[in-house]
Amino acid sequence: MSSSRPSQPNLPPSLQILYQKQQEYAGLQALREASAELVQRVEKLAEMSNIMADGGEAVGGVLRNWPHVFSILNLFAQQQAERSDTSIPEDEQDEPEPLPVLVRLPYGGETTTSSKDGTSGQDITR
Repeated sequence: MSSSRPSQPNLPPSLQILYQKQQEYAGLQALREASAELVQRVEKLAEMSNIMADGGEAVGGVLRNWPHVFSILNLFAQQQAERSDTSIPEDEQDEPEPLPVLVRLPYGGETTTSSKDGTSGQDITR
């Protein structure tokens, strides 16, 4: 399989072999570079897959908690139904208990705070 360049047909056989080996070496170097780039891309893909797997575990954790949330809501609804089912004469009824209220509590991420006089600002010490 000796193929020489058409522009250099008069080269001795040893130089033709040297030229072929140089071309083969250049092709090998190009293959190594392309392989290294492919390895980098596959490693990046593996890293992204690990990130997605971690996200899937987080979603799975949240989904595992939903049955507990619904069971608590069911208990609350049963208590409300039991309270409404019990018939107490009107003269013995006390004032109805107030329903629970959701309260918003400040956390470290908020930037403004409210003072006693109703104004909002950063500095509440005076």
